[in-house]
Amino acid sequence: MPNFNKNEFGQIIYVNLGEDVSTNTSLAMYLQPKLGTQKEVVPTLGTANVDVDDETYLANEYLKYTIAEGDLDYSGLWRVKGKAILSSTNVVISDYKTFTVLD
Repeated sequence: MPNFNKNEFGQIIYVNLGEDVSTNTSLAMYLQPKLGTQKEVVPTLGTANVDVDDETYLANEYLKYTIAEGDLDYSGLWRVKGKAILSSTNVVISDYKTFTVLD
């Protein structure tokens, strides 16, 4: 995952869920700084293959979120994870990925 700058916005954060979640009823992404409060944001489903770092995220298996103004308000270590609700008995949650927000 790339690094970002404090107060940067307009960049995209990706989270790989590793399975097809195109039948979801709800999507969420959680941005959490090492210090500060976790933020829940509403991502969209990635519908085309995309390369992130050295990995290819497959269509309908990843979430993407465009960073909004004010989201990255702390410098330091952050982590992100995604969640897709497919039904009342099937929820897919990714592992955390870490990234750094530079001052």
